Amino acid sequence: MLNVILILVLAVYFSAISWRLRKNRPEERTTKITRPLSIIINLSPLIGIAVFAVLFTFILKGRLLERVTHAFLVFAFWIYATRFYQYILSNYKKKDILFSSIIGMIFSILLAVIFTPLDRYVSLIYSYLDWYSIFLGCGLYIIFYLSTIIVTKSAKQNK
Repeated sequence: MLNVILILVLAVYFSAISWRLRKNRPEERTTKITRPLSIIINLSPLIGIAVFAVLFTFILKGRLLERVTHAFLVFAFWIYATRFYQYILSNYKKKDILFSSIIGMIFSILLAVIFTPLDRYVSLIYSYLDWYSIFLGCGLYIIFYLSTIIVTKSAKQNK
């Protein structure tokens, strides 16, 4: 159950960082790098769905529900880590946001690495939540995109 709490801490931490970023403008020098990265992050769930659909249809057989919830959750961790990386690039002069984003990126990567082996995921998360773990993944995506929308709207209003 501690693992579920750590996942929720990641979502709350990301929301707090995003909330703080809504008042800051990103550095203009980093726009060439961060804008394409933002597009990739926003499109990655669609690409992920296509890739995982092919994998689950043709390659990965058996334990489908475990594999789907596992892929959904671990993919969310990598999206969080990538967005934290984008925050690092676009706010490198603001030391508090830079440091917070580095911690968030490391935390996201650690969670992704810890939960990547399917058997470990099953023993740490799936055995407690069963198929309800899909709601945990959906919650991560909802928090991610709501926070991203808030930051994007604020950035457009600040221009």
